[in-house]
Amino acid sequence: MFLTRMALDVNREDTMQLLSEPGRMQREVRAAFAGGNMQPLFRMEMIGSRLWLVVLSRLRPTLYAAHERYGYLGVFPSWETFDFDETLEQAENGTTWNFFLSASPQGVRPEADPVWLDPRRLSQWLTRQSEACGFEVRQCKVVRAEWRPAGDAFIQLVEFDGVLTVTDQDTFTWAVSTGIGNARENGAGLMTIAHNPTFWED
Repeated sequence: MFLTRMALDVNREDTMQLLSEPGRMQREVRAAFAGGNMQPLFRMEMIGSRLWLVVLSRLRPTLYAAHERYGYLGVFPSWETFDFDETLEQAENGTTWNFFLSASPQGVRPEADPVWLDPRRLSQWLTRQSEACGFEVRQCKVVRAEWRPAGDAFIQLVEFDGVLTVTDQDTFTWAVSTGIGNARENGAGLMTIAHNPTFWED
């Protein structure tokens, strides 16, 4: 698995259109792979003072076209890729990790349900998910929870930040590689783990 992050220049008109149009980000991510038929996990994340596109995929992406339209001019490349398999191999049973998860417990719905913005309910959902995903939640806070317009419907996006312990490495690796929760094609389901609670260097 490869973990890639690409800095997006929010001062560019193309970038703002990319962020405002439902489904466009998915198409751009898929276009980074030969044939465009992969469905990698992705999310948007503020890292330091910049907005980044984070992608988890089986193959290494090629982001030249995306860089030309959405990256920082004069900075090349505007993305970097890491071998995430090395991290997953270290996630043995009993090991403890910091995690960050962008998830969608309810996925896409015709109406936004404010009940599913309650941090306690969301934390309980993650606890239930963890039982089937090979880990145990040690600490967890909901960083952000919102319903975003998606055409004629709404998509729920929730950011979780916390600490977990791996209970079943094979199941955990599968869950992280394939995504957790719903709406994975809409920028949800991607969990990253690291020993460093800040995850990235700015």
